[in-house]
Amino acid sequence: MESDYGHPTRLSAFLYKLEKIQRLNTFRHEKSLYSMLAICEAEGDISVNGSRYFLQPHKIFIFAPDSEVKLAVQPGRPTDGYFLQFQVLRAARQGYYVPANAIFPQDVTAVHFPLILDKLREAEKKHNSPNEWDVMEANIRFQEMISDLFRDRPSEQEAVLIQAIHLARDYMEQNYRSNITREKLAQIAGLNEDYFSRAFKRQFGKGPIAYLNDIRINHAKRLLLQSGEPIRSVAQNVGFSDEFYFSRKFKWHTGCSPTAYVKRIKDSCKVASLKHLTTGHMIALGLEPYAAIINQEFPLAGQLNNTIDIGQMNPDLEKLYKAKPDLIVTRDTRNIEESSKKKIFEQIAPTVTLPYSENWRSHFRTIARIVGRNKEAEDWLARYESKADSISKQIKSRIGDETFLVLGIGKDRLGVYGQRNIGTVLYGDLKLSAPEGVEQIGHYKEIELADLPSFNADRILLTIFRHSGMLPSAQAIRKQLLRLKTSKQWQSLEAVRNGKVYCICDDRHLYTSYNPLSHNLLLDKLQQLLLPDRS
Repeated sequence: MESDYGHPTRLSAFLYKLEKIQRLNTFRHEKSLYSMLAICEAEGDISVNGSRYFLQPHKIFIFAPDSEVKLAVQPGRPTDGYFLQFQVLRAARQGYYVPANAIFPQDVTAVHFPLILDKLREAEKKHNSPNEWDVMEANIRFQEMISDLFRDRPSEQEAVLIQAIHLARDYMEQNYRSNITREKLAQIAGLNEDYFSRAFKRQFGKGPIAYLNDIRINHAKRLLLQSGEPIRSVAQNVGFSDEFYFSRKFKWHTGCSPTAYVKRIKDSCKVASLKHLTTGHMIALGLEPYAAIINQEFPLAGQLNNTIDIGQMNPDLEKLYKAKPDLIVTRDTRNIEESSKKKIFEQIAPTVTLPYSENWRSHFRTIARIVGRNKEAEDWLARYESKADSISKQIKSRIGDETFLVLGIGKDRLGVYGQRNIGTVLYGDLKLSAPEGVEQIGHYKEIELADLPSFNADRILLTIFRHSGMLPSAQAIRKQLLRLKTSKQWQSLEAVRNGKVYCICDDRHLYTSYNPLSHNLLLDKLQQLLLPDRS
């Protein structure tokens, strides 16, 4: 297969029919179809007919039927992406379509990978739906993705220039605190200064120094909202040596001074939440999100009546843009492709991203500080601590040091929860005893059915297990529960024999989200399950 972009008309004349889409970790190559790998995160290489390519984020590999393909990923490293198989058809006489011989490049770097990823996620969801119209829509998303990949591909010379410009842009984003000059950026790009400036402006709509100031001001917005530092400190932190020059630039960009900007955001109710986690934080503060992701995975009946729906699973960028929020709040992710979307969100509104590594109390206080509800947050936390302490004493008086295992039910998968999410309430706030081996689990650990007896838990709490960001369907949960109940390993467990198994799967992601609202509701649920005569 040749790497040839010279025939866009030929590619656009074909019809593409999606036959399979699944996660990369279930890679199975059917040689009768064209195949595509979209890499979100992986380390390793892929061999196609003897040609070797390194796996990199945002890379897409396409290979023809009958290709010899070997995928080798680095063990123990995060691996995420999509594997697709499809037919390529061409029009024949009398309205018939027949298989076509399309020539694709074997490896493609997707410039707008986050947008392509949105289409892949939607295609995966709809392709696996029992609804025929959903399957048809999945194929439409796939054809749109093909169009996004190959329409208006640049020539080799233009691609080299664009790569050089992006290299300089990436340097700015990583080193914006430093003293950066146009001469330095041109050297990084390997171009004449004037030519570099013209090429940069043609690519990004503004000159390199103006673009650099945009980067610095965007970082300053987040620091002003999150840190509470003096203006001089914020200015120096983002690369401005003169706080007065910084204030003038800030006012030119935002229409108000840094101090007025912070007050405006605190007084604003137009805050968009891009995660269930951040939505839970806001509701606990008594603040209904102005816009949010809304679906049945995180059921909040009656609490989002006035919230603008901006998407089911991921934010719809067009809906988010039309909502025109004053502020966007989200949580950082370990996935590279989601993290890369930050740049798009920041073009819509200032975006505050809660670090994944921080605990939920820190997240809660950060959001409270941004929206001017510090007292409300501290009052809420005081009530929560008192409630958790009271319920903990009641439960401990009844069950003593009996151990609790939190077992997640996923699609064809089982997961044991550790010290984060639901575990932070059980083992942290309620001080319940964890089975041997659970204390070493940070977030969760996938297990096999045969591993269950090794935990030797006195009690088991069954809940939902999100794998690769997706919750299992109700049908998948029922299937997995049936598999559990009919297995000898399950029936042999002490907790099962003693009738000490509790199930909260029907509430979906309501209790497993890492936020104060979910944790408070979980306290109530555990009191109901374990202390029915006292709840």
